[in-house]
Amino acid sequence: MEVTVLGHGSLMSGQGLSFSGTVHVKAASIVALRECRRGFAKLSRYGDRFATDVESPQWPLTGRTMAPTTMPTGEVEVLALTVEIEDFSGLVKREGYSAIAMYQLAILARGQGKSLAGFLWALHEDMGHDRVAYRRRLWALTGFTSPHYIPHPVRLDTEGYALIFLAPGAEGTGADDVIAVRQETGIHAVMTMNDTWRRKPNEDQLTYFLSCLLGGVHGLNVRDLLPTQEDPALANRVREQLTQRLVVEREQFLTVTMLSREQYHHGFGDAETAVARGGLTDFLSGARGAYGMSGARL
Repeated sequence: MEVTVLGHGSLMSGQGLSFSGTVHVKAASIVALRECRRGFAKLSRYGDRFATDVESPQWPLTGRTMAPTTMPTGEVEVLALTVEIEDFSGLVKREGYSAIAMYQLAILARGQGKSLAGFLWALHEDMGHDRVAYRRRLWALTGFTSPHYIPHPVRLDTEGYALIFLAPGAEGTGADDVIAVRQETGIHAVMTMNDTWRRKPNEDQLTYFLSCLLGGVHGLNVRDLLPTQEDPALANRVREQLTQRLVVEREQFLTVTMLSREQYHHGFGDAETAVARGGLTDFLSGARGAYGMSGARL
């Protein structure tokens, strides 16, 4: 059984993916999510830093694959990785969810002749696309939920369904006695990089920032995550660190995903165009106003 997982933070780069070790990726592409906002929100299990989350006023979540030759539209862009269920289990554990619970769900999906993501979409639909009711249903089926990240289904326009891990907040994890990390820390809305840095001005947070932004090397629009000139010291520090790591990111991504160069080019195009599309060319050159929150400019 294959699963397509959508990475919205450090899962977008080779540097970030390497934390989990090699993953045999069958296919990779850029996906744009509709009506979503991304930022930093969940205190990490792995260090003194905030990790990313995606929020939306509209449920269910939907998206579409973006060809590397298309312009960004300002929508949140994430990395789609298609893997076998065995490789998916490592990513599941990384996100703070239970691989055993996920296997239970996969068995139920197989019994209904559905993909895992398609099965979870059907559950979400049965719950009236109410995310809290959906999480309670997952809890009822598996006896597990997570205060960190929980898998949610996304319908893609032409590629079926995918899964994205989202951090629960005050609305609940699906189990009354499992309190979400975001609720415990009082983070009610996703934060910009500048806001996050004011809370966590440390090397651990900076390294995480870079793991997210390096997704721009592959053409994912990361303008919504870039620091603004409101804090020129932070912007310059990020720019300096990115410049150093840019040169090895593509090869690291190929190594950790085991993608062929042909597969990579199909999903992300040529290197120079990808870096520009992701918003990093203008950011690294210090161009003002070219990498703002809209993400529509190149």
